[in-house]
Amino acid sequence: MTTSATPTYDYLIIGAGTAGCVLAARLSENPAHRVCLIEAGGSEQHPYISIPAAVGAAIMSERFGWGLTTTPQAALNNRVIALPRGKVVGGSGSINGMAYYRGPARDYDDWAARGNHGWSYQELLPYFLRSEHNEHYGNSSVHRTGGPMAVNFIKRPNSLCEIFNRSMSELGFPHCEDFNVAEPEGYGYRQGTIANGRRVSTASAYLRPVLQRKNLTVLTNTMTRRILLQNGIATGVEIQTAQGVQTLRAEREVVLSAGTFHSPHILLHSGIGDSAELERAGIKPQHQLPGVGRNLADHPATYVAMDTRDSASYGLSWRAAARDLWNGLEYLVAGTGPLGSNLFETNAYIKTQSGLDRPDMQVVFQPARRNVKPFPLPLGHGYAISLVCLYPQSRGTVKVGSNDPLSQPLIDPALGSAQKDIDTLVTGLKLARSILGSAGFQPFQAHERLPGKSVQSDAGLEGYVRNTLATVHHPGCTCRMGPDADAVVNHELKVHGLQGLRVADASIYPQLVGANTNASVVAIAEKAADMLLSVNP
Repeated sequence: MTTSATPTYDYLIIGAGTAGCVLAARLSENPAHRVCLIEAGGSEQHPYISIPAAVGAAIMSERFGWGLTTTPQAALNNRVIALPRGKVVGGSGSINGMAYYRGPARDYDDWAARGNHGWSYQELLPYFLRSEHNEHYGNSSVHRTGGPMAVNFIKRPNSLCEIFNRSMSELGFPHCEDFNVAEPEGYGYRQGTIANGRRVSTASAYLRPVLQRKNLTVLTNTMTRRILLQNGIATGVEIQTAQGVQTLRAEREVVLSAGTFHSPHILLHSGIGDSAELERAGIKPQHQLPGVGRNLADHPATYVAMDTRDSASYGLSWRAAARDLWNGLEYLVAGTGPLGSNLFETNAYIKTQSGLDRPDMQVVFQPARRNVKPFPLPLGHGYAISLVCLYPQSRGTVKVGSNDPLSQPLIDPALGSAQKDIDTLVTGLKLARSILGSAGFQPFQAHERLPGKSVQSDAGLEGYVRNTLATVHHPGCTCRMGPDADAVVNHELKVHGLQGLRVADASIYPQLVGANTNASVVAIAEKAADMLLSVNP
């Protein structure tokens, strides 16, 4: 069934994820602007999302995710890797680990050096500051209070975290008091977007407080089929709901904020991409732009998993039943305790070799047992260290699987295709063993479940990496910003060669940031809102 009415707005925003919620809130501040936010998923109001410690349940839930996977990965023994992405208001910001880390200033200076005017660290810093409410650091040169996004330390981190920190110190690594300075390096407690024991996302911080605005329309459970073009101008969006297919009209601009996988997928189904590939897929080409869906990058990771009988770690067990019951009651009554933690309370950013100008590895300590099989909460006791390669060389693609716009994208990140990525993770495994073998961890008499003590040679560790490597869900670069022929958007986030169409999300990264992605996507959206409002105040 196709409806005949054509609702008209000034701005159509595709995707109520991290960026989309920011854009909807900022653009609708002017009551003269008619703003429509389109989201494929439903409400984010659910305990799995609001309770920080339930992050595993949020990521695993079919209700809140797209169920995406990679194609078989040739360099990883043809394994298919899960790619959790949020299909819910707030997008992946409603199911992520809530870590707040911007990354080194040099990452953004590199963006600007690639021809992206206005995207250096100093030029992007005001947008980080605008979004932040950080009472710990207050109004310093790199932090602010008063912004929508609350950023805090976990008040009562697990006692194992201090042992990890001490072990890093004993190995000669520096302590880092604030990871969000221009040149962060070392170990220390990390901040997260958590306040009063609850997750903070752009859905809760930006969108929900303004839902009553009469000029703001939010369409949930609404799939975007394609962007409509007329004479090189984006004029609207074709959507699909339970009632059928409908057209929405945009009088000013369409902003695509559907994320690293779905933004290029929507462009391709709109006929924007490599014309030859589109024709092979049965899609009529509308605009030749071969970079759409290329340059996909993500942070690969592996881990060392330790099991203990000691119950100091977070985890459900009979030995810790009384404590677990008390923690649950504490959270219900006061919103405090371990349930208000994202479980990843300390980490380190280090250089794996001399001569590097910024850390190339993240070392994440998990004071909880890594489950043998998927389960929303840690079962039993232990701890783990994840090693993350921050500047991978592997590059992949996002393509269409058919001419059905509701089909899933074909995602091939080519994980592990660059040997250097594998080598970096092997180095990380050796470091993790050194950390966990320090004197502070000895009293726990932990058993190394994975890789296992029998795996000692470089060849054995490489084999383990290829059998366990996954991503830490930081994809980007598939609608890359730049002035060159393979870029998709320019420095104003306008799609090259078209009018009335911009992209604003992690897909526009010129190159991957060596950090968690949420903070930078919020800043991108804030900057995008300023760009749009400078044209139409």
